[in-house]
Amino acid sequence: MKKPKKAGKLKTKIIWAILVLIVAVIITPWGRAFYKTLIILPEFIPNSPIKTANLLTRKPIIKEVEFKSEDRTIYADIWYPNSQGKHPAAVLSLGVDIDRKDERAQKLANVFARSGIITLVPNIPSLGRRRVLAEAKNDLVTSFEYAKSLQNTKQDKVGFIGFCVSGGLALLAAEEPKIADEVKFTVSVNPYYDLSSLYKNITLRQIKDNDETIPWNLNSKTVEIYNRETIGLLENKRDQDILNDHLTLIDQSQLETGDFDPLSQNELSQLSKEAKFTYEVLTNKNPDKVSYYLENVNQAQKNFLKEVSPSTNINNLKAKSFILMDKNNIYIPYTEAKMLHKALGVKEHLFVETKILPAGNLAKSLSLKDYLSETIKIFRFVYSVLAEIS
Repeated sequence: MKKPKKAGKLKTKIIWAILVLIVAVIITPWGRAFYKTLIILPEFIPNSPIKTANLLTRKPIIKEVEFKSEDRTIYADIWYPNSQGKHPAAVLSLGVDIDRKDERAQKLANVFARSGIITLVPNIPSLGRRRVLAEAKNDLVTSFEYAKSLQNTKQDKVGFIGFCVSGGLALLAAEEPKIADEVKFTVSVNPYYDLSSLYKNITLRQIKDNDETIPWNLNSKTVEIYNRETIGLLENKRDQDILNDHLTLIDQSQLETGDFDPLSQNELSQLSKEAKFTYEVLTNKNPDKVSYYLENVNQAQKNFLKEVSPSTNINNLKAKSFILMDKNNIYIPYTEAKMLHKALGVKEHLFVETKILPAGNLAKSLSLKDYLSETIKIFRFVYSVLAEIS
């Protein structure tokens, strides 16, 4: 019995469509980016039942290196794609206290390398000491220059990928005039944007989004680091020791709630006027006093707020920026990413809001419909990054 001609024609059309799709994936940038995104997307989705990156791509080649940044030694891992030719490159940093051997850093470096990106993962010394200092920006600049100097790097395809505090620090580095013209892209996941606004979120334990005030249940690490850096800018060591005993070296629950122990009369008698004021700044819960405290901190503290905020020199940023915001983040308030998005204005950038990043820990409570909707947002973000880099 002969098959109907229409059925034969339909089969031919399907075969041609598949062939066209295969060719598009092979020879077009958008096709390759689409394919790579499909392969690595499960690594970015919480509770994903499938992991395809390791099955469908070659294992990266990892090399340990070290280089100097001013008087500091940077130890780093380079994850090379296991393929011939030149590749785009990225400096990857995940924030405070997460070094290159951390499972999270290695997971991401592995995924990016398998998607064809040379991935340099440096140990930034200050971040390893749970510090957020201006020197971290310089170390990231040096890391960028090192990645760009690698023999297999595409010179016009080098940038930064930063998570949390490193998302803000990567922006700082990309703004640096020394490399601003050379940075092709910045990928910032839950970055901070302005340390003054972050102070307000921390001290009040709330977020102001447009006209809505929302309680913020932040992580103790954010408070500990912010307080330590502010206290460390006092000149007197005794002042630092007393305030750290009350505002950083305490239980996590106290850091998270802001229920700090009051200073004793003996401690008050030993503190300088400047230290007493700093204690008031860091224990303030009155919204009406935020501006007053920010305007009257000492000069070193003012300089810190300015020098380590991407907001200060945001007009220097020339790289295309990709911003992913987790609305439930407990380390950096989501409004920081929104402020960055607004500040960039008409500059070329992508801003995506989601609810299913691991930091939000909400994937299990979402309906299947919402889970799929958020997954599509992550797909769009990852695809856009790969399409730009590749």
